Amino acid sequence: MKSVLLIAIALVTAVACSPPRSEQVVGVRPMESQSPVAQGDCAEAVRRAVAEPDLDVDSLPRPVTQRPPPFARMPWAVKQKIDAEGSAVKVEVLVDTLGRPVMKTFTVVESSHPWLAANLKSSIPSWRFRAARLSGCKVPRVWKFSATSQARG
Repeated sequence: MKSVLLIAIALVTAVACSPPRSEQVVGVRPMESQSPVAQGDCAEAVRRAVAEPDLDVDSLPRPVTQRPPPFARMPWAVKQKIDAEGSAVKVEVLVDTLGRPVMKTFTVVESSHPWLAANLKSSIPSWRFRAARLSGCKVPRVWKFSATSQARG
């Protein structure tokens, strides 16, 4: 049901926002069995992005607004543990064509302290992103975040 809704939203957005079609083909590294997406062929670009959320794109999603910032108001005990042991956190979330994170897809790949992942999970929903682009079209794409620090002392 979730994927059907994402596909419907993506297709409606692609059709509404698509520029006139052009026969020019961009230099996107194609999937092994597929040809490059023609410039402005938003329906095809979105179809491929929905089918493969880690698709190679012309530009990846990137944060435009990060309020609240990550790791703000870190508890003293967490900071002390991170300073002593180091830390690492990696998360992934799908960013839709409107630049909003789809939190149902939020995944913690790695976290050395539960507070780090919890902080990102509560911060990211209010962030806004520049959507990924493929052949001039906004497409949904997985955004990956990672932060590491080495132990001090």
